[in-house]
Amino acid sequence: MEQASRLSMRWIVGKRYDLFFFIGSFIFTFLFFGLYKLVQSYGFLIKGDSILITYFIFTAFFDHPHIFQTFSRTHLDGAEFKKHRLTHTLGIAILMVLGFIITGMGYEAELIVFASVFGSFHIIRQHYGFLRAYKGINGDNEEIDNWIDYGTFYTGMFACFFYDYTDITSPIVIYKSLQARFPNLPPDISEIMWSLFLGFLFVFLVRQVWRLVEGKTINIPKILLLSTALGTHYFIFFATATPFLVAEALETAYHDIQYQGWMMHYQKSRFPKAKNLIIKWIGFSLLYGLVVGVIEVYGLMQEGGWAMWLFVPFTMLVIYHYYVDGIVWRFSDYPDLRKAMFEKK
Repeated sequence: MEQASRLSMRWIVGKRYDLFFFIGSFIFTFLFFGLYKLVQSYGFLIKGDSILITYFIFTAFFDHPHIFQTFSRTHLDGAEFKKHRLTHTLGIAILMVLGFIITGMGYEAELIVFASVFGSFHIIRQHYGFLRAYKGINGDNEEIDNWIDYGTFYTGMFACFFYDYTDITSPIVIYKSLQARFPNLPPDISEIMWSLFLGFLFVFLVRQVWRLVEGKTINIPKILLLSTALGTHYFIFFATATPFLVAEALETAYHDIQYQGWMMHYQKSRFPKAKNLIIKWIGFSLLYGLVVGVIEVYGLMQEGGWAMWLFVPFTMLVIYHYYVDGIVWRFSDYPDLRKAMFEKK
């Protein structure tokens, strides 16, 4: 009993919910890798390109549905829409125009790569948000632990991030003739970050042992989140070598399910009296994802040309999602929302 009491296991929603959506959904990274390898190995079962098959399933049923869910926070929530009205209206319009200008200048491939880089940073920030949440609800706020936890997380995530973007072969092949030229960062950046991460990881492990020796609690949800976030990124960027579109699916699938779980929790907490709200948003998000998935894959099959113009509005909505998510979930600006989402009824 004494040993069990040293394990702190408070969850955002509940144990099963959190373990499936916020932590255990890392399994989708490996499922997509398995799907890609399966289609490669058994091409006679599914005629076509293994990259496009993997990417279509990812973008239609995972990635763009989670993009659509953002609008339940930015536009369905009247208080939020009023607070940032210009961002959610004029801001979107400006992004659309900017996207068409960039495409008209012939930089559509570079725009896609930029969105991918921005997306990687966005995913890191989302994992960081869950890390902070699990530290907060478990009372894990000692200054030394904050330094060690955040240092371990960020050096590990950016070691993977910089490894991927300092090992660029120019041009970057998005799909066949659709290629982008991107600056190659010095490889020393990745090596420095990796060395820092290994140092932080050692200190982190020693700190957990020392907490046990001192009779303090061990934050299990925090450790699980750190393990899955860092583990999946290591697998994607260090342990495997996959084409650009497949790597994008591997990195983002965990994040997508994590976000869907978060948005369902938000919708239930923010609009408790709305009937079937969660089901409706899931249904509309899947329909949106299917439409966008067909358009994107068609554009890729055309390998550029006029079809790439169809990419533009959806690419810019993705960038809008990356940007606005850093604004609408600042709980210091929304104390009522923090209470609704983190205080058990």
